[in-house]
Parts: sequence; C-alpha cells; structure tokens
Amino acid sequence: MAQVEQYLRRMYATDPDFVLTVTRDFVRACQTPVMILPDDVPAHPYAVAMEAAMLAPQAQLSLYPWKDPPSRIPMAVRHMRSFLRAHTPR
Repeated sequence: MAQVEQYLRRMYATDPDFVLTVTRDFVRACQTPVMILPDDVPAHPYAVAMEAAMLAPQAQLSLYPWKDPPSRIPMAVRHMRSFLRAHTPR
C-alpha cells in the first residue's frame, strides 16, 4: 500500500516535468524498449508522444492515427505483437 500511495501521490499531487510520473531525463536514460502509439486527446497529447519517441533510446513508434479509421487497428495490433515478440525473453 505504501508503494501505491507513493505512486498516486507522484502521479496526481506533484508538478511533474514531462508526463505524470517521469521526467525527460528519466526517459532519455531509459533502456527499456517502449512502444508508443500516438494519440491526440487531452490525456495523451500527440506532442508528448512524439517527444517521448524522440527521447527514449529504445522507442518504437507506431502509426498515427492508429485507431481511426478502424481499418488501421489491425496494423497497429500487428505492430504491437511484433514488438512484444521481439522483446519477450526466451
């Protein structure tokens, strides 16, 4: 519960620099592969997705918009499955 409380406090009660839970410096240093599916809604602005994709050294970026029209969703799903297969430990 202490970890959850700390996470929620960081996410909602502080003034984050970049996104809700991490700074740009953290993203720059992150060596974990990340898949970014850009969106452009208030909770997930396109500009932040693009900046995160440029900062994260192991980022892969999917197409935008990936869910409109709906005919693009299967391509985004294939991209995500391919990403997960490539980064799943054997």
